Amino acid sequence: MVTPAAASPPPASIFQDVLAACRAAEDHYEVCQARETTIAEALGNSFFPTWTAPGGASSIWSHKPTAFHTSASLEAEIARKHAGIEASFAQGGMNKPAYERWKRDLEEQGGKGLAALREQEAIIEASGYHDAYDKCDEAFFEAREAFRAVMGLRCETIEEVRAKAACLIRVYQGLGLELEVDGDAFVACMTSLCEEA
Repeated sequence: MVTPAAASPPPASIFQDVLAACRAAEDHYEVCQARETTIAEALGNSFFPTWTAPGGASSIWSHKPTAFHTSASLEAEIARKHAGIEASFAQGGMNKPAYERWKRDLEEQGGKGLAALREQEAIIEASGYHDAYDKCDEAFFEAREAFRAVMGLRCETIEEVRAKAACLIRVYQGLGLELEVDGDAFVACMTSLCEEA
């Protein structure tokens, strides 16, 4: 006896596909955001690299202790100070012993600072935070594009009006004020809801 084949479900509409894609993008963003937050919280104070240069009247750095938060910013300051020492010596602003002392102090202190900051930066790199941040950033833009696709949907039934409105509210609340909504697109969206409701 031959049994009739089970009827296949009707294909999802484009409207439903767009809403589903938006929900999937939201969920992906939430997962990525949770991973980034978890790593940042686990790092604790290590998430904020800091090295403070020595201060004082005889310090080459500053009268007040100066804090650096990245090795790149410290490298730039070391290069600037080296150039200043060279220019001062060339113009006769300091003698040879003073020149050598300033250069030596800058190399020693700057070297300690770079080593400290690079060690802290290596901890952050090893934690996977940068990768998590990049993935979260990508997921946010994907969710924003999916949201814009929903904004462009036209509603044909009251059920679609309700589904679209629910999606817009959910995404706005989930992504918060970080979500940039174009004014014209928002007006078009509201118009599509009002015309068909």
